[in-house]
Amino acid sequence: MLLLGAAVPLLGFVSVGRAPARAPRHQLGIEMATPRVPYKPPGMDFTQWVDIYNRMYRERIIFISSYIDDDLANMMIAVMLFLESEDAKSPVSMYMSVPGGNTKAGLAMYDTMSQAPYDIQTVNMGLSAQVGAFLVAGGTPGKRIALPNSRFAMMNPRLDPPLDNEGKPRQRIYQATEMRLEVAEVLRDKKRTLEGFSKFTGRPIELLEKDFKRDFYLDASEAKQYGLVDKILQPKAKVAMEAIKAGAGLGAPSDFSGGSAVPTAVKA
Repeated sequence: MLLLGAAVPLLGFVSVGRAPARAPRHQLGIEMATPRVPYKPPGMDFTQWVDIYNRMYRERIIFISSYIDDDLANMMIAVMLFLESEDAKSPVSMYMSVPGGNTKAGLAMYDTMSQAPYDIQTVNMGLSAQVGAFLVAGGTPGKRIALPNSRFAMMNPRLDPPLDNEGKPRQRIYQATEMRLEVAEVLRDKKRTLEGFSKFTGRPIELLEKDFKRDFYLDASEAKQYGLVDKILQPKAKVAMEAIKAGAGLGAPSDFSGGSAVPTAVKA
């Protein structure tokens, strides 16, 4: 149980499920209120209202639904390190719907995940793009899960433009030498991510290089075939019905009933 005292904020953690600075709601000036839920600290006689995401931290649940930048990566690394210091054995669950992110920030999160002594269950809830797909696939083997309607956007690292104080992209003038160095760094990031995907999926680097010549999308069933996840989380009613059919000899239960065509990248 993650508890730092009844009246003390949780290490200054903030909600990571809010709309990011780039979200349309923020651009329209619409603020999204973060839900607060009652929580009774162990050994205390009173209940306090806490941020719902901080409440999930106390149950070893991490929810990420924003573009992964350096600030968010640092925050998640701090959370994982604190959870390790509090309990190095109990597993952690990471629920993700990530629209993309900075590759180096995502790799920093993955390095922390891979060094953590506890198991990390990753769940793709919606769309996990670019480094978000990498992090979902980088969870503990056997505990990588996708929801039936989730999607994976398999995208190459990109050279992001610099941002001004308002978060808007601004022009940067490169010399030829600087441009060559920047492109070489992006290609090195791509090589590192392909090595990771090869480890996660068991696919050879040569095949992944062929697949990643262009960005492509995978649904939950295709992602399982590709090796990004281990199973697809089914609705409880459907799981129960499949178990009944299997017990009655009407056929073995399946992980996924979708029938979408598998793209060339998955068939290879």
